[in-house]
This record gives sequence, structure tokens and C-alpha cells, in this order.
Amino acid sequence: MFSLNIIFTELRLNRRSLLIWTSVLAIVIIIYLGSFTYMEEMNVVEMIEGYPDLFTTGLGMSPEMFGDVNVYHSGLVMLYGLLLASIYAMMLAGSMVSRDSDLGTVEFLYTRPLTRTTILLSKVLSFLIMMLFLWAIAYLFSAVIGRVWVAPDNFDLSTQLLAHLMGLLACLAAGGVAFAVAPLINRVQGTTSIAIGLGFAFFIFNSLGSLYEQLRFLKYLSINHYADLTGAASGQAPVTGLIVLPLVFIAGVAIGIVMLNRKDFTD
Repeated sequence: MFSLNIIFTELRLNRRSLLIWTSVLAIVIIIYLGSFTYMEEMNVVEMIEGYPDLFTTGLGMSPEMFGDVNVYHSGLVMLYGLLLASIYAMMLAGSMVSRDSDLGTVEFLYTRPLTRTTILLSKVLSFLIMMLFLWAIAYLFSAVIGRVWVAPDNFDLSTQLLAHLMGLLACLAAGGVAFAVAPLINRVQGTTSIAIGLGFAFFIFNSLGSLYEQLRFLKYLSINHYADLTGAASGQAPVTGLIVLPLVFIAGVAIGIVMLNRKDFTD
């Protein structure tokens, strides 16, 4: 069902981008989580209480965010971390499939005694390994910065573990969407553009759905809503997200398998 050669090849080909994006996410955590104490001293809560909802609720910067380091980190810092990570997840998953058509390696890869299902599942497994690495490092940085530097007595490692788990599941769901779409696209640039567009769409849909009652339905189209990082940081397990996000990942992979097996590479 899996090809170790394909798995190791994908890990090798994508290790540089993985390290770059992981480093970017770590830097975001260091800068913004590390700024929590400074914001407390500035009385940011009082400063933003008079700001319009478009700025506070729409961007996830409600006054409540700055009163609890756990809610601040998961609900604000990791909200933007998820934006970056989900875009990378879709770029990674999409490029794994579209790269073969773009570079012409399908003529070699798809003539080997391997089924297309085995090829895609091997790529999916390598994607899963890289996402686990990304979020494990993110959690490690969060734990060290939060527990050692910012708030040794208040930074809750267990709720942060749940929040980072939800971030991982959200990225897997985003990758599932990319795996479903990628067989239709023959250029890596095409999957990259879709990844960036969908990443911001998920973020905007969730923001608009939270801001306007008339647009409430939009947030149900966003992985950010199901991740519910703020709720996870408050110790409330997002049960719906724990069900929906893995299902989206599985469904996306299943659709990708069907589409890839139907694709004609001779065109």
C-alpha cells in the first residue's frame, strides 16, 4: 500500500521548504508570544476596548485575548500561525501531485509496477510526517517560550497541546482539500496559487462569519472555525472539529485517489 522509496524521496525533496516554514512559524511564536508581557504593561486591554468590532472581532483581537496568556497564544498568535501553516500544507500537498505532471516525471513514476493509489498514499504519508514535525516543533517552541520566559506559572501545557493538536488537524484538512484538487492541475504554480487563495479565504470566511450574523454561514466553510483554537486554549475540546477535520482529510485523500486514477496523462 505504501512505497518507502516514494516516501523518502518526498521527504528529501521537501525538507528544505519544511525547515523554512517551520522556522517561520517558530519565529512568529517567539516574537508574538514573547510580546505578551510587554502588552500587559501597555494595558492593551483598555486601549482596544474602544476600537470598532471590525478591528477587534474581525481580526481576533478582542480585549479578552490579552487577559489570559493561553487564550492570547492560541486564539491570536496561533490563529495567524495557522494561516501560514495551512497555506504551506496546501502548497505542499498540491505540489506533491502536480509536480509529476509539471516536470514530466509521470512518464517514469507511473510506468513502474506501482498503482496510482499506492503512489498517492505514499505521498500522503510523507505529508503527514512533515505536518507532525511542523506542529511538534511549534508546540515545543510554544512550551519553552511560554513556560520558561513569558508566564511560568500560568502557561498551561495541556490546553496548549490540545490547541496545537487542533492546528495539526486543521492543516491535515487543508492538505486533504489540496490532494482532492491537485489531480486536476498540471502545474505546481497552479496549486500554489490555489493554496494561497484558499488559505486567506478560510481566514476571511471565519472572520466575517464571526463578525456579521447575516454571514454566519461562512465560518462553517472554514477550517479555522472547526479548529476553534480559542476554545481549545480554554480547556474546551472542540468535539465538532475533532470529527470534521479528520473526515475532511480522509475524504480529500479519497477524492484525490479517484481523480488520479481517472486522469489521462497522455493529453
